[in-house]
Formats: sequence, structure tokens, C-alpha cells
Amino acid sequence: MPDFQIPDQVRRKTRLRHRAAWASGVAIGTALVVALIWLLPSGPSVARESLVIGTVHSGAFRVRVQAPGELRPRGERFVTAAVPGTVARVLVRPGDSVKTDTVLLRLVNPHLQSALVRARSNLADAKATLASTKATLDNNLLSLEADLATGRAAAAAAGLRAEAERGLEAEHVVARLDYRKTVLDAANARQLVALTRQRIAAFRDNQSAQIEAQNARVSAFQAALAEAQANVAALSVTAGERGVVQSVAARPGQTLALGGAIARVASLTHLKAALDVAPSEAGEITAGLRATIRLNDAGESRIDGVVTRVSPSVEKGSVRVDVKLPAHLPAGTRPDLAVLGDIDVTTIPRALYVARPVDARPDSMATVFKLVDGGDKAIPVRVRFGAASANAIQVLSGLPAGARIIVSDTGRFAGKSLVRIR
Repeated sequence: MPDFQIPDQVRRKTRLRHRAAWASGVAIGTALVVALIWLLPSGPSVARESLVIGTVHSGAFRVRVQAPGELRPRGERFVTAAVPGTVARVLVRPGDSVKTDTVLLRLVNPHLQSALVRARSNLADAKATLASTKATLDNNLLSLEADLATGRAAAAAAGLRAEAERGLEAEHVVARLDYRKTVLDAANARQLVALTRQRIAAFRDNQSAQIEAQNARVSAFQAALAEAQANVAALSVTAGERGVVQSVAARPGQTLALGGAIARVASLTHLKAALDVAPSEAGEITAGLRATIRLNDAGESRIDGVVTRVSPSVEKGSVRVDVKLPAHLPAGTRPDLAVLGDIDVTTIPRALYVARPVDARPDSMATVFKLVDGGDKAIPVRVRFGAASANAIQVLSGLPAGARIIVSDTGRFAGKSLVRIR
């Protein structure tokens, strides 16, 4: 079979046709792929376990503000020196738990010890003087009472003699002069008895005054002794109430004047929760609202309290809210313990609400991803939110009861029309 040589011009045209056909096929394929991407639904894929899903509920919605804080003492005791002295020993450190009679430190003051010895000596002397005065006065009183008895006896005898001589004088047996003398002696005896009685009454008054003066002297020395004993006892400085030592100002060897600072003790029986509330949520909080304080411990202890004060100003980006707590608190409760507080602001009787999505704000519109197709896909929907609580938010429109949405962060899905959940 003879060979035919194809002209170069024909070969070039054939190659051009082949290239054009190939280019057309590539363009058509690309167009089909773009059309499929444009027309068919698609989107990113995410693992279900990496999402937090919330369900829209219907019912009473409790508006609750949640804020961190710490326990603070409602009152602190500043322990000061009741007497001057030199610090001999400091027995506690900040953080130590103390009782009412726990000794914080010991002072020394020789002058107070000497004053105690003098006070005891003065009291003993006053008591001895009182006893001696009582004995002397009692003896003098007995002497006066003996004189009174003697005078009574003499007056009685004189009276009997005068009575006897009266008849004898009438019979001229006794001279009138003797009878008159006997009558006068009897009158004098009665007068002496009366005078002795007056002396005894006056003496008794004087005796009471002297004894009262001596008792007052003894009482004064007893008070002086009690003060001296109290001053010596004050050299051992006690906490004064049950609590936790917050700070110790005194150091061994330091000389403290009267009223010198020693320590600061926080009470364990009168604590409050000091919560730091965001300014945007503090406007709804008023005194008298109920609150629940959760201790950050393994048992998640909860303490019911009442809001007592809302700070009128913002400090360090938050508003201070004080919650009063009961006197009896769980074991281990102490000042400066970190807590989490829930304050119930109000309750909406009938509402739709859902777990609060990330970045959801009260009284605002937001886009959330709603689960569809049995939860295998999620599509964006616009939702209007209302009142917000600590972990939930009211749904005003955009979602029905029972709807499920992604409440975890969906920022990576922004602008997507579909999210596949695998």
C-alpha cells in the first residue's frame, strides 16, 4: 500500500481542532462543576460531640443574674493593746483560726506587776483596819450597854427606896429631908438611864458611819486590785471573738503604747458574700432580692441569702453587691473564700427560653444555627431575644418551642447557609 504524505497545513489544522475540542470539554466540565456547587446545597462539616445543643422550652422563665465574688466578714475586730508593754511573744500568724479566749501575743510590763502587789497589800491593810474598827466599836458599845444596865438597876433600886420611904415619912419614921433626897436620887438615876440610852443611839450612828467609811475604803482597794489584776491579765492579749486572723501588726521586742495596733480578726459567724456584678446586669438588682451562694468546693454547697446592698458606683469594671448570709454556715467556710452567686431578679410566667448562646445579648437580634433534618444539618435563622438570665435567654421570635439550636461558638460558620453535623 503506497504511503501518502499528509501536508503540514492539514496536520496543523487537525491539531488545532483537537486542541479546541479539548479546551471546550474542559470549559464545559468546569462550568458543570461550578453549577453543581452553586445549585446543590453544601457547607462545612462538624462533629456532633464538639457542639453544645440547646432546646427551646416553654414555661416560667426565671431571670437570674450570676456573678463571682468572695466571702467577706460583715465586721472585723481590730485588736489593740489595753495596757502599755513590750511584746514578748507573738503566738499567731495571719490565716490562723482563733477562739474568743485564744491568746494572740504576750506583753511584759514590770510596773503593772508592782502595782498588783501594792493593790493586794493595800486591800489586806484596809480589811485589817475594818476588822479592828469593828472590834473596837463593838467593845465600846458593850461598855455603854453595861452602863445602861447598871443605870437601870440603880434607878429601879432608888425608885423602890423612895416608894418605901414615902409611907415611913408620913409616919415620921424617916425625916422629910432624907425622903426628899431619896426621891431626888431616884430621879437622877432615871435621868442617867435616859442619857445612857441617848449615848448608845448616838454611838450606834457613829459606829455605822465609821464602819461604812472603812467598807468604802475596802471597796476602793478591791476595785484597785481588780483593775491591777485586769491590767496584768491584759498582758496576755486575746482575740475577743471566734474568727480568722487577717493580719498581725505587732512584732517581738516592740514597745506598744496604750491602744497600739496588734492584730485584725475577721469574724467566722457573721459573713457576707461580696459579688462583682457586670454593670449591664446590676441595674435590675435591688436590696431584698433572694440569692443563692455556691461555694467553690467539691460538695458544691449552696447557701441561701438576701441582697442587702448594691453599690451606686462602678469599681474596676463591676458593681459590688453584698448578700447577707445566715449565722450557721457549712464547715470550712471562711473569709476570702471564692464563691459564685445567683440572684433571682424576676420570673416571667409564660415564655419561650433556651440555653444562652455564645455572644447572645438581651433585647437584641442575633443569627443562630437551627438543627433540621433530624439534627444532621443546621441552618442560620434570625432570632429576637428578650430578657437574659445567667445561663438562659428569652426567645421573643424566630424559634418555636422544641426547636434545637447550636449554643456553642458558631463564629467559624458565619456566612454559611448550611452546616453538616456528622
